[in-house]
Amino acid sequence: MSARPVVAAGAAPANPARLLAAPLAWAFGPGDPRQLAALRIGLCSVLLFRLASRSDVYLALTEQPRELFRPLSFMTLFEQMPSRSVVSACLVVGMVAAALAAAGLLARVMLPIALAAAMLLNGMYTAQGKVMHNDVLLMLCLLAIVFARHSDVWSLDAWLARVRARRRGVSRPAAAVGPSYGWPVRAAMLAVALAYLIAGLHKIVESGGLGWASSENMRWILYLASDSQGHNPIALWIADHAWIAHLSAYGLLAVECLFFLVLINPRLRWLFIPAAVALHAGTWLTLRLDYSAQLLSLVIVFVTWPTVVTWLDRRRRVLTRG
Repeated sequence: MSARPVVAAGAAPANPARLLAAPLAWAFGPGDPRQLAALRIGLCSVLLFRLASRSDVYLALTEQPRELFRPLSFMTLFEQMPSRSVVSACLVVGMVAAALAAAGLLARVMLPIALAAAMLLNGMYTAQGKVMHNDVLLMLCLLAIVFARHSDVWSLDAWLARVRARRRGVSRPAAAVGPSYGWPVRAAMLAVALAYLIAGLHKIVESGGLGWASSENMRWILYLASDSQGHNPIALWIADHAWIAHLSAYGLLAVECLFFLVLINPRLRWLFIPAAVALHAGTWLTLRLDYSAQLLSLVIVFVTWPTVVTWLDRRRRVLTRG
């Protein structure tokens, strides 16, 4: 006789569809078109700033000897770094496309062009034998919204569409809350949460537990960083106080491994977003590592911009009356 699984009286068998119902409802639930538009404006503005402020870095990579070319992913299609003329063209096209996408002019076309240019340039940056992930999160968030309807509001495209409709004597309904505007925003949120979670779990796995935080690892990182910078009083002060260094390391692990909780309880944003901002600010002050693109992407994705705009509008009205 074959044994049958024992099911408690009155207990319903596990239903995979029921288990997935809540996550799917969250992922594909309705969203505000203004929030998606805010992501387009913010992320494309950050991309424009990164391309403009780091153009000399990308141009310098064209001088790298062919023997030192260490491509990853799609960069294996190249035998060496692209030429200076190709990189210059990529920078110009990428910056113009990013600016137009931020403004919302031909945004559904310009955003993919800007993203493609940025991916090539950052692919070059990573083809040096070391994975450089300064702009990875920005790229992932842009990928989440690249083909979405991100320019239906707060864009020149939407304004021009209203003007054309008015000239034809046709009323153009305003974009309403719907699933088309929800899933791209939540995809970007998921990308951010997974990026922090993977970074934290990698530290734990590689150290065989909490050794990354409990050992002298953080202190040596800070001492080395100070030496490489000539002298960094903040890094040295933390490293000289072991308990502060350990507390910082445990705090960093906690933020990275638990950040995903903001997806379950949005109220936790008030805790984890300031904590993540402090994490990146501390990284810059002590290690001089530039994760500004990741920090700005985090804020852009998780701040509820329609609420901010409504609050500012109310403040403006109060001040006007006064």
